[in-house]
Amino acid sequence: MKVGILIKVDEYPSPYEAIAINAKLGFDNGQLSIWDMSLYSDDVIAEIKRACKDFNFTITAVWCGWSGPVVWPYPNGYLTLGLVPAEYRAQRIQDILKGADFAHALGVKDIITHVGFLPDNPFDRDHLGVVQALRYICKKLKERDQYFLFETGEELPLSLVYLFNDVGADNMGINFDPANFILNGRGSHPVTTLKFLGRYVRGFHAKDALQLVPPKCEKHEMPIGKGDVDFPGLIEVLREYGYDGSLTIERENYGDPNRDAEITAGKAYLEALL
Repeated sequence: MKVGILIKVDEYPSPYEAIAINAKLGFDNGQLSIWDMSLYSDDVIAEIKRACKDFNFTITAVWCGWSGPVVWPYPNGYLTLGLVPAEYRAQRIQDILKGADFAHALGVKDIITHVGFLPDNPFDRDHLGVVQALRYICKKLKERDQYFLFETGEELPLSLVYLFNDVGADNMGINFDPANFILNGRGSHPVTTLKFLGRYVRGFHAKDALQLVPPKCEKHEMPIGKGDVDFPGLIEVLREYGYDGSLTIERENYGDPNRDAEITAGKAYLEALL
């Protein structure tokens, strides 16, 4: 295992600088996150390839955003996030496939996205709709030996396993985000959750957070090592499952003057554990 960085390309002056800036922080690998669909272009692909060559940087996955409304906090996420809301599903299937085309042009096999607050009831109409959508997406990805990864956090762990069984595709996996499980109240003990889901893991987000405290349950993402995520325990479980991918740091405080320092400190913390 090694440590990587999630790069939200939309937040930088150019795709080339997005990679250059993070390479200068000491990273040689990372995931690209893209929400601006206009970035799915030949010019951007060429720019990213040039940056990867110049800085000896490897892209491990492409995180695909989608169009339409996005409201993250519970409970409104039920109405807006991922493939779950039926009114946005058809367009978002196409958005994800465009992201997969972009990833393929970069030579990247894994694409990641949030599927949304999957209903716990496997007979729910939206659950069945998501199953059909994922069968279609995975079939398209299979043609190019690509994998669809769930960014975890909105689904209950058991519901996610049942969804894998219902879809029945062998090119599905998980990008495990321990902080998202905490922040959404879906798996407050990420080590136990990882033991349950470990066989599906193809990617990992190193992100930290504080446990929710009733009654307000306010969300607090934290610098790595400063929250309640047990990274030593998670790394032990990843090793038990033979995971040899990257621990990809995700820090969502864009614009914070302390962000770079927190990221490099988190990198040093994780590398010491490894």
